This record gives sequence, C-alpha cells and structure tokens, in this order.
Amino acid sequence: MRKTPNKHTYLCAQLKTGNNMIPSRFHFSLHIVLICLFWYSVSSASSIVNKITLQQYPYPTTLALSSLISVSFYSVFLLKYWKIGINSGSLNKHYLLWYIVPLSFGKALAAGSAYYGLWKVPVSYAHTIKATMPLFAVLMARVLLGEKQRARVYLSLLPIVLGVTIASVTEVSFNLAGLLSSLLSTFVYSGLNVVVKKILKDTDMHPLHLLSVNSQLAAIFLFPYWVFKDAFALHYVIASGEPGAIDSHFLILLTASGVLSFAQNLCAFTLIHKLTALSYAVSNATKRVTVIGTSLVTLRNPVTPANLFGMLLSILGVFLYNRAKNGESKRKVLPVLSDNQIYREFLPETPFLHQHQR
Repeated sequence: MRKTPNKHTYLCAQLKTGNNMIPSRFHFSLHIVLICLFWYSVSSASSIVNKITLQQYPYPTTLALSSLISVSFYSVFLLKYWKIGINSGSLNKHYLLWYIVPLSFGKALAAGSAYYGLWKVPVSYAHTIKATMPLFAVLMARVLLGEKQRARVYLSLLPIVLGVTIASVTEVSFNLAGLLSSLLSTFVYSGLNVVVKKILKDTDMHPLHLLSVNSQLAAIFLFPYWVFKDAFALHYVIASGEPGAIDSHFLILLTASGVLSFAQNLCAFTLIHKLTALSYAVSNATKRVTVIGTSLVTLRNPVTPANLFGMLLSILGVFLYNRAKNGESKRKVLPVLSDNQIYREFLPETPFLHQHQR
C-alpha cells in the first residue's frame, strides 16, 4: 500500500522544488526596496549636481548633451554585457523616418528644455512642475488615442493643477522662462511616452536598445544647437579668461552628471520590468517627494509655507491620479511577480524618456 507523505515531508518537498513562495517573496521585496533606495539617492544626487553645475557654469545645453551621450555610451556596454541582441528587422526606413527620428528629436527638445528650466528655477520647483505629467498624459491619450477617462481620473487632476498654481504664485525664485521651459519638457515627454509605447508594441526592440538608439540620435539632433548656443560662449570665455570656462572641475561635474543620469535610467528600467503600473507610479511619485525634500535641505533655496503646501498638494494629486487610474486593480504595491509575469503594459514617466519603455 502506498504511504501517504506527512506534513513535514510535504513541506520539505515544497522547499526543494521552490514551490514555497515565502523566500522568493522576501528576496523580491528586499531587492525592490534596495533598488528604490538607490534610485531615490541617485535621482536626488543628480538633481543637486546638475543644479550646482548650472549655477557655476550656465551651459544647460552642454549638460543636456553630456547626459544624452553618457546614457547612449553606457547603454552600449550593458547591451553587450547582457548579450541583448539588436532586432532591427521590423525597423525599415519608413518606420525609422516616421517614428524613431521624431522620437529622438522630441527627446532632444525635452532634454534641452528640462535642463534650461532647471537652470532658471530651483530643483524643488522644477520637480513640482513635472507633477503636471498626468495632466498632459490624459490630454495626449485623449487627442492621440481617443481615450476617455472616468470622472474620478479627471477629478484627481484638480489637486495637481491647484498645487502647481499655488507653488508658482508663491515661488520666491519664480522665473517665467523656467516655468514655460519645464512645462514644455513635461509636455513633450508625455507625447514621447505614447510614441515609445507604440514602437515597443510594433517592433521586437529591447527597451534598453531603444534607449541607446534614442539617446544617440537625440544627441546628434542636439549637437548643432549646442554649437550655436554653448560652443561659441565657451570659446569666448576660454579666449577671454573669464570665469565659467571649461576646467577640470567642470569636466568632473559633467562626468558625475552623466553617470548619475545613466544610473537613474537603469534603475527605472529595472523597476518598470519588475513592478506593476501602480507600484511603479507610486514609487516614482515617492522619488519626486524625496528629490524635492533633499534639494530643499541641501541647496537651502528659500521656500514659504504656502509654497511648500502647493508642492505637497501637487504630489498628493499625482498619488490620487495613480490610484484613480488603477482603481479597478487591487494589486498591492511591490507585488511578487514570476519571471513570465514581468510587467510590460503601462508606460509611465522615466528617465528612459526622463524617458520612460514598457
């Protein structure tokens, strides 16, 4: 007669076959928490380093070009290290011309305007303006995709608009050019997200490969403007010996900015593939709060209570928007996903396209 296995034997068999999910759940959660902490750290450091660089060397186009070149340069090494093949069979000339090229041109425009805005306004205010991303995302989805949202989604946008308005009115270091430039960058990135989502659906390109190609072409598009804008200015200060010329300190800051920019992209790339849409969106909103708080403590830019209230209200609106968009789903934050359940559906804001991926 066949012997029935006891409870202890069954548990041991589960552990041996990996059916027990407790260890994997713990390891997965710990892995995600560590990535998030690193992401928040490098994002805060990147914003602070970029702001310090722009305060000492007012060349935002140079900083944007350096970031694009760094991301494309380091991505090539990761593609080779991870042995990610280049699938370009479906990328014919027509597709390249109508999708990849406009995507890269938009990225160049968005990156340049983002760094210009950061040059003109404090880090905390610049990231508060970026909280308007959901507003533009809803607008883009309505215009380009014909998507209609539920009433609760539209209502969740009100705190964002109100918070950014309060923050703008009460901003001590308010600059209209900085506001418009940051809004332009956020608007363009929202449109790029839609394009990237379509590209990754239509082709077999790996997101990291698209990040590399997109950054390379964006750097090429930005280069002529850099020559016209910053190259002549740098040549003048070098020839005249005025402060602000290229020196070792400037090169160190540029290198640090490039490394941190790539680290942000890599963290976002990893989390997008590991988390659900809601989990990533909440993590991204938390990152923005961390960057704002860190910049206020580190750079000590003046802020009023009303200004701080506007920032917090806009971030709260982002959380409400994320909950409203994913209200039909009862998935937990930081869920456990198996290897064949890696998230590849929603396309949030990321440095991929400060960039963002599937």
